Amino acid sequence: MANITADLAVKGELRLGESPIWHVARQCLYWIDLYDPALFRLAPGMAAPERRALALVAPIGSAVATDDSGCLILSHRDGLSLLDLETLALTPYAHPEAGRDGVIYNDLKCDRWGRLWVATSHAVERDPRGALWCVKDRSTMALGDVGFPIGNGPAFSPDGRLLYLNDSFNRQTFVYDIAASDLHPRNRRVFATYTEEEGLPDGLTIDAEGCIWTAQWTAARVIRLSPAGEKLLTVHVPSFHVTSVCFAGADLRDLYITTARDGLTPEQLDRFPLSGSLFRLRSDVPGLAEPLFRL
Repeated sequence: MANITADLAVKGELRLGESPIWHVARQCLYWIDLYDPALFRLAPGMAAPERRALALVAPIGSAVATDDSGCLILSHRDGLSLLDLETLALTPYAHPEAGRDGVIYNDLKCDRWGRLWVATSHAVERDPRGALWCVKDRSTMALGDVGFPIGNGPAFSPDGRLLYLNDSFNRQTFVYDIAASDLHPRNRRVFATYTEEEGLPDGLTIDAEGCIWTAQWTAARVIRLSPAGEKLLTVHVPSFHVTSVCFAGADLRDLYITTARDGLTPEQLDRFPLSGSLFRLRSDVPGLAEPLFRL
């Protein structure tokens, strides 16, 4: 397996940087801090990112661009809400986990048919209470799978027919079959497993060759896997906790990598002082534009 190292893009001290998204319509990168809720924006030519605090109780989960360029959809303790990018006003959208205690919203992504896939987690990341939901619109949603202490990632094959999901606690990536006519994922199987040294799989993305890029918590790396599950490349990142990845830029060859410093010991911070920063890798293979959630 080949090895390369990511470069520092933005020095920071985010408690838990997450959910980088390249907003094609606005030509900028957004990402969030889960434990100190804020939205960050970085556009070409900006000397430093813009930080705007979000009036939400931590932890928040993840964000996805929509077909309305003026808003994102954001997961947080009270479900999914539309976030106005000008005013930061929140409008409730859906709450599939309503009524369940001890569960928080985590990663979410839109599939190639415009539906939202939402992964939830046990609040203290121990019991298998997390689930996977498919949300088509405010009133149409379905429970797809259950049994994850921490559900992370969703990502989709270039043709849209495969859904990848990280079961972080158990160090494995699942793959499912999905279809435009069905809100339920089918035929779950293990796509990849990871050693303790390789860490816990967190956020995911897909490139134009159908390869999977997974951020690895506790392992200071991103791993690229082939569509057959072969580990092809390790990207070393100068942060102990690596949280998520996305392709960005006009040619979608800039892989941005979010990281975290929450929970690190003084010794770990001495070893990884850039934890909580944003990193970048110039990729030989472009990514794919993330689909927009249809409002």
